[in-house]
Amino acid sequence: MMSRTTLILIAAAAALSACGSSEYAVSPVPKIVADNVGQPVSRLQETFGAPRKIDTMATKQVYVWFLPSAPSGAPAGFHGCEMEVTVDARSQRVLGYSLSNIGWSTCREVERRIRIASR
Repeated sequence: MMSRTTLILIAAAAALSACGSSEYAVSPVPKIVADNVGQPVSRLQETFGAPRKIDTMATKQVYVWFLPSAPSGAPAGFHGCEMEVTVDARSQRVLGYSLSNIGWSTCREVERRIRIASR
C-alpha cells in the first residue's frame, strides 16, 4: 500500500503536468492573427518573436513577420507565409492584417504554438 506522502506527490505531479500542457495550443496563423485584432501587438510578438521589420507612419505602424514553412514535395527554395499587421501608433493595438503565401506554402497550413489565456 502506498504511503500518504507518495500519494500526495503523485497527485501534485499530475496536477502540475495537467496545468503545463493546458497553457499552450497549436493553432493556424490566420486564426491566431484574426483572434488578436483589437488586442495589443505584444501578444503577437510573444507568439511570433521579433518582427522582420516595422514601418512607422504618423498614425500607424506596420509590423512584418516572415514565417518559414517547408511543405512536403516543394522544391528547394524560399517558402512560407508573410504576415503584415497594421497597429495603431498610439494604443499599440492591432487594427488589421494581411497574409501572403510565399513559394509553395499556404498560410492556412502554417501553425504556431500559442499561449492560452488563463481563466
